[in-house]
Amino acid sequence: MRKDLGVELDERDYAKAPLTIAELKDLFAGRDPRDFLNARSPAFKAMGLTGKSLTSAQALALMAKEPNLIKRPIVVTGKEMIAGFDRDRMRTALK
Repeated sequence: MRKDLGVELDERDYAKAPLTIAELKDLFAGRDPRDFLNARSPAFKAMGLTGKSLTSAQALALMAKEPNLIKRPIVVTGKEMIAGFDRDRMRTALK
């Protein structure tokens, strides 16, 4: 993706280096962390989360415990955050 977008990115593989609850709170500051849960992930389904109503705190705790619940990739540039693979939106944001 880096080559395609023609930019240098700081990357973190959060499967290998999971984000803490504090880091997730900072990352999602001013945003609802539930919007960044990946409802299509096998982990989401395996944990029986489909159709469940979670609080923001519960969503953060689950993401810290199981990083595969977080939409990927997350690209942060300035005040904009893009979660999920939206190549056109990423190109626009990173120009």
